[in-house]
Amino acid sequence: MYEGKVIKFYRELAGMTQEQLGHGICSTTHISKIERGLTEYSSEITALLAKRLDINIGNEVRRLTEIKEKLDMWHEMIISFNMHPAEEIQKQLASNPLIEISNYKTLYYLLSLKYNLKHGKLTIISKQLKELQKKKNLPPYEQNLYKHVMGIYHMVMENHPESIRILKKVDLDKYSNALIYYDLATAYHYNNSPVLAYYYAEKALQLYKQKNYFLGIIDAENLMIIQIESNQFRDFKETKEQYQALLNLCDLCHSPDRKAKLLHNFAYENLRRKNYAEAARLYEQSMDLKEKESGIYLLSLEGYIRAGWEGKLLTQEELLKHVHEGLLLAKKVNDKIYTIVLTVHKYSILQREEQYYKYIATKALPYFREHGHIIVAERYETELFNYYLKSNDADRAIQTATYIVERIGQ
Repeated sequence: MYEGKVIKFYRELAGMTQEQLGHGICSTTHISKIERGLTEYSSEITALLAKRLDINIGNEVRRLTEIKEKLDMWHEMIISFNMHPAEEIQKQLASNPLIEISNYKTLYYLLSLKYNLKHGKLTIISKQLKELQKKKNLPPYEQNLYKHVMGIYHMVMENHPESIRILKKVDLDKYSNALIYYDLATAYHYNNSPVLAYYYAEKALQLYKQKNYFLGIIDAENLMIIQIESNQFRDFKETKEQYQALLNLCDLCHSPDRKAKLLHNFAYENLRRKNYAEAARLYEQSMDLKEKESGIYLLSLEGYIRAGWEGKLLTQEELLKHVHEGLLLAKKVNDKIYTIVLTVHKYSILQREEQYYKYIATKALPYFREHGHIIVAERYETELFNYYLKSNDADRAIQTATYIVERIGQ
């Protein structure tokens, strides 16, 4: 059966007819039956056909039958955030043309999209999405994997409300793994639901611990700390100890990217508590571990600018220099949100009050609301509301308050 599928694939790839392939070996009818798995055939015949096609039939059959095993292994590496072996398996699968005739072609496309989303390879995602949207009547596992992938896609595209809407449709009885729980936790975090974010992060953590997936453990525990820290009355000493333990684990796992993420989050917790000098120091350490031309670098640069501005650690000239650097980088990597946020900081540093609040009202808040940046939107809505009250602009104050009240009621 497998031999027949392999022979048909390479015959068509070579542009040969059944008659041309079978000439001097066997009849066209026999070739047809071999390809469809409808007849017994001798190893001598398949060896001759393979020789004419210039393939090793044994190796090719093995490549076909190993596809499912490799796909399962690949998925497990993606779930565990073990991206180096995941990349090796991806290369092996990408170089295997027999995926096109396997029973797991759709599963391969789904995992490819999931891999590229988690790897940040956004340039090739649109083509893969178009391929997947043609697929109908998927088996239950693939249906749920598809929803998971689409949830990740909308999260990456910063459409957080749509992300959580899709992820909530995943049947966790038929599709359960640490990554779906982690992504649900992340989606709820972006939607400012700390209780649900903590709940799903803890579920992810339990599964990661069962398999000793240390990178997953770091990410899940980090997300849990963030939710706990929404309670500003928590003892910060305990938080420091948790972050230090995770930073040590990053060093043991040789994971500078996770260390950078942890340093950033730790910096933010210090910033919230107005420990400006410590926040700036941690933001700088985080930036040192990041690729400069990236959104995650801009994330920490923005935090560093805030710490420098609010803590009066940097001069106006120094702050504007960093803002200018960030705006150039944001333009280079086409990062809309940091173009907006850094422009807000620029007007604030220049103390152009009217221009500052006008930009927040007309540019920043509409973008934050549309893309589900709830926490950032709340901060600027409160600021804008207070400004309108101070300016005796009752109509705009009421309009801004309506957004805040509606969100509280959700």
